[in-house]
Amino acid sequence: MSQVKKKSVKPLRRELESYRDKGIELYLNGAPSTPKKIAKACQIAEDGVYMRDYTEDEEGHIACVSFDFIRNT
Repeated sequence: MSQVKKKSVKPLRRELESYRDKGIELYLNGAPSTPKKIAKACQIAEDGVYMRDYTEDEEGHIACVSFDFIRNT
């Protein structure tokens, strides 16, 4: 694993922990997940990438962050 990928995981995990602490739901490929699992999945993805999708509540605040795997073609 490259040093670049290792360094990029910590900020992502901290960001996701911040969302979780605010009560924002986190999903990985459609299932509830944790910051640790999402960061690890993003780190080891080799034949594709994870795309983020933000869902807002009625007031325009982030309610959910989903990470879905997109395979390279």
